[in-house]
Amino acid sequence: MRMGIRQKVIFVLVTVLLTALSVSSWMTLQEEKKGLLVEIDRRGTDISRYVSKSIAFSVVGYDYHTIQLLLDEIVQSRDVSYARVISRKGNTMAEAGDSRSLSNKDQRLVLFERDILILGDKVGRLILELDTSTTIARLEYHKQSMMKRQAIVILLIAIGEFLALSYLIIRPVRIMSRSLNNSVDDNGKIIGEIPINSNDEFGILAKQFNVLRSRLNQSNAALQSKIELADAKLMENNKQLISQSDELRKMNEELRRLSVTDSLTGLYNRRYFEDLMEKETAIAIRHGEIYSVLLADIDHFKRINDTYGHPEGDIVLKEVAKILSENLRQTDILCRIGGEEFIILTKRTGKTDAMSLSEKLRLAVQARTFKFSGEAIHLTVSIGVSTYNNDGIDHTREPIKRADKALYYCKENGRNQTAHHDNLPATFSENPDCGGRGASVHEFAPKDKGEISS
Repeated sequence: MRMGIRQKVIFVLVTVLLTALSVSSWMTLQEEKKGLLVEIDRRGTDISRYVSKSIAFSVVGYDYHTIQLLLDEIVQSRDVSYARVISRKGNTMAEAGDSRSLSNKDQRLVLFERDILILGDKVGRLILELDTSTTIARLEYHKQSMMKRQAIVILLIAIGEFLALSYLIIRPVRIMSRSLNNSVDDNGKIIGEIPINSNDEFGILAKQFNVLRSRLNQSNAALQSKIELADAKLMENNKQLISQSDELRKMNEELRRLSVTDSLTGLYNRRYFEDLMEKETAIAIRHGEIYSVLLADIDHFKRINDTYGHPEGDIVLKEVAKILSENLRQTDILCRIGGEEFIILTKRTGKTDAMSLSEKLRLAVQARTFKFSGEAIHLTVSIGVSTYNNDGIDHTREPIKRADKALYYCKENGRNQTAHHDNLPATFSENPDCGGRGASVHEFAPKDKGEISS
């Protein structure tokens, strides 16, 4: 069972009152009981003294009749239930009433004994038995009355406390509880106000809360404004960071592209091709695949630069790069590795297909007409080819060296031709002192020599 503040306070108060009144009543009854016992003892002493004096001469004169009449008269009262006179020799001279104290030890009976004296000389002994029932009944009556008064006092105090608690404490607490219930809106603003205007502690607490509520709302509004401003600034900074991140990513991508791209032709450069060869050779070894490398060189390119200038030479490089790109497959990779040299990686391409592709490229360049200062000129290229077919080569640069040797053979044998490394004569070996690639001759476009066969 759930107990509210009112029930708890009343329970504690009633318990304390009941305990206090019970202790007080018990102490009062003990004091009254003690006083009654003293009163009983005093009355018994007075009665026994009076009776002993009254019958002293009758005892001396052995007037049994007078003594008996007196004892019968005494036991007629409510206080004395038994009386007995004993002579000096110990004989009973007279007896009246019923001696219950000697037989059943009734606690309501008190026994008094007193010597009968005449001029200080003992002539007999008086025994009186006093009945305290009246006294005990009166004590019990006082006890019952006290309990009733105690119950009435507790009830009145409980009712008064209940009313006081209900109005002075419970009512303000309920008002405060209802005011504070759901008093905060979605924006964190405290909308509940405690409507208590009393001058007691609850009124002071309500005023302090209302002032605090107003200050908290003001602080909350200021904080919310700062948060919104900070959120807006944060969002703006976040957008800037995202923009900067995108810009940085683009710059990184551009730097990466520039690091692997030839700035003049837009083709991949030597660095990219070397990394590519390492990967493709590893894949070819793992999966048992083949590939071919085509190394192309523009014939007599130095003569073009010397005759028409380097800007026209750059135009030639761009145009040749474009011609080569237009005649390759999507899977073929074209790179410029320096000067007038271009290299092509053709994946999953054998010797026959590689030679067909190289011849196609040679003829495409030869068919193009270049005009410089109103003069029409035809250019040619020489192409050396090598094919990787898992023949035990474990160095990624070996296919390039073989293509370079085949290209050198083309240069030594008239240019404007293609040659495969495997078709070279067994007696051929590179000798840089023999003229080599790029040697200057008078003709820019020698006749087509066709493919060299072994």
